[in-house]
Amino acid sequence: MSNESQHLSSDERNELQALREQVAQFEDIIRCLPIGLIFVDVDDNIAIANPIGAEIRCVGDRLGASVADCHPAGTHTTLEKVMQRFRDETQMQDHPIVLERMHRYEVTYSRVAKLDGEYRGVLWLSHDISRRKSLERELMHAERLAGLGRMAAKVAHDIKNPLNAIQGAAHFLQKDEGEGEYSEELTTMIKDQVARIAALVTHLNELTRPFDLTLEPVDLDKAVRDQLSACSVSHPDVRWSLEADSDIDGPIQVDRTLLERLVWNAAENACLSMDGAGRLEVRIRRHYEEDAGWVDIEFEDSGPGFPAEVLQNLFQPFLTTRENGTGLGLTIMREICLLHGGDLTIKNSDAGALVTARLSAR
Repeated sequence: MSNESQHLSSDERNELQALREQVAQFEDIIRCLPIGLIFVDVDDNIAIANPIGAEIRCVGDRLGASVADCHPAGTHTTLEKVMQRFRDETQMQDHPIVLERMHRYEVTYSRVAKLDGEYRGVLWLSHDISRRKSLERELMHAERLAGLGRMAAKVAHDIKNPLNAIQGAAHFLQKDEGEGEYSEELTTMIKDQVARIAALVTHLNELTRPFDLTLEPVDLDKAVRDQLSACSVSHPDVRWSLEADSDIDGPIQVDRTLLERLVWNAAENACLSMDGAGRLEVRIRRHYEEDAGWVDIEFEDSGPGFPAEVLQNLFQPFLTTRENGTGLGLTIMREICLLHGGDLTIKNSDAGALVTARLSAR
C-alpha cells in the first residue's frame, strides 16, 4: 500500500480504488478502439494516443512531446496556425482529409472543450477506408455498366446518324456527282463524322474499363500549364491564365496520364462552350494546409454556363449540351478525381461555368 493510501480512510481508499478502475477501463476502451485516436492537449503536446493512432502518425516514443515533433519542419508554421484556429474558434471542426499510409485513412480533427467552452485540446480520429473506397470503385464501375445498358439504344442512334451521312456522301462521290468543291466538302464531312464515331467508341472503351492508378511525383503547375498550352493550339482565340497558390511549391502524388486527360478535357470543354473565343481562368488552390490535404484545380470560363435544367444530371452518361458531344467526358473526369481521393464539382459562376477538380494532396 502506498504512503498516500495509508493516510486515507477506508471510504477514501475505496473511492480511490474505484477511480483507478474507471481510469483503467477508460484506457482499455481507448486502446481497443477500431479507429486511430490521438489527443493533443492545451499545450500542443500529445497527451493520448491509442495503438492505431500512434502507428498511423508514427508517434513512437514521443507521447508527451510536442505535436510538432510528428510533422516535418517545413510544416511547423502552418501547424501553429491550425492549432491557433482550434484555440480561437469555439465551433472549430475541420473537414475530413484522406491520409495515405499503406492504407487509406479518413481523418477528422475536432476541438475539445469544457462545458463552459474553455479550450482543452484537439481530438484526432482516423478511420481505415481502404475497403470502403475499393467497394465504392467497384460500385461506380457497376453503375457505369448499367448506364451503358440503359443507353444502348441511344448509342446505336448516335452512331447510325453519322454512318448514314457517310454512306450518302460516299454514294455521291462514287457516282462523281457534283463539282470538285462539293466533292471536297463531302470528303471533309466524311472525315468529321468518322472522327465523331472514333471519339464515341474511345470514350465508351474508357467508360467500361476501370482505370489503373499509377502514382508518381508530378509538378502540378507545370503539368497543368503544358496541357493548357497544348489545348490553346486548337483554340488560339481563347485567352487563358494560370494562377497557383504560393504554398504549392513541390510535386504531389498523382497519375500523370490521368491528370493530363483531366486537364485537357476540362480546358477543351471550356473552349468549346465559348465557341473558341473567350477567357479561361485556371486556378490551383491548396484547400487544406497540412502534411495531407486537398488541391483544387478550378476552371472558370466566360461562356454561357450550363443550363439550369441539366446541372443536376451532368454526370449521367451520354447527357450532353453540345450537338456533337458524346456525353461521356464529365463522367470520365469525375472518375479520375474520385480515384485520386477527391471529386468533381460543377456550377455556374458570374463569369460563366466553374468546374473544380479536387485531388488528394499526397
